[in-house]
Amino acid sequence: MFFDRVFEYFFGSISDLRTGACHISSRRRLLYDKNNCSGNPDGGEVEMNSRPLVLLDVDGVINDFERVGPMTGLWENEAVQSHGYWVSIPEYMPRLIQDICLVSEVHWCTTWRDRANDEIAHYLGIDQLPVVDDGTTNRYVDWKAAAAHDLAAQALEAGRRVLWIEDFYGHLPLTEMPEGVEYLDTAENHLGPVLQVEYLPAWLEELLLSASIDN
Repeated sequence: MFFDRVFEYFFGSISDLRTGACHISSRRRLLYDKNNCSGNPDGGEVEMNSRPLVLLDVDGVINDFERVGPMTGLWENEAVQSHGYWVSIPEYMPRLIQDICLVSEVHWCTTWRDRANDEIAHYLGIDQLPVVDDGTTNRYVDWKAAAAHDLAAQALEAGRRVLWIEDFYGHLPLTEMPEGVEYLDTAENHLGPVLQVEYLPAWLEELLLSASIDN
């Protein structure tokens, strides 16, 4: 199931491939263009406030710290060293994050803070992202909601979707964040806490697929 969903997202349906209807080598793929951050695959201008806002964590989201892929054999991980730590990033993650950056406004919301814009962003193949930060060096996660509250509220008031991707382990900050924020709890992944295509909300997956087709 996992490979079917990932394969279809990246290349088209497996049935199409088997019947020759899909040719991977000639199919145009959706790629993140560092010179086109508007969310428009054609390179045209799109109002920033028309895009969803995505708050993106690193550990338990991009960083497969439980090594789910290698342990299950479902995918390979790349060990990336950053600021004295090793980050285990699934092989499919750069493409997925590039595509999310293309269709939405992404802000880091992580205890890595602006350090996520160094080796991690470089490996993912994305430009530096804005960072949700409370101005402290707190290594716990309890500061995140307060630091992200106003940013999320402004986006919601503008009629935009707001999605927070984090390994919440069931502890969603519902009372600390504005009503209307959506949450993707990667800890609900039965394999282990890591972001996978099949756990994306339907509306985001549709945006990615639509942009891929248009491109």
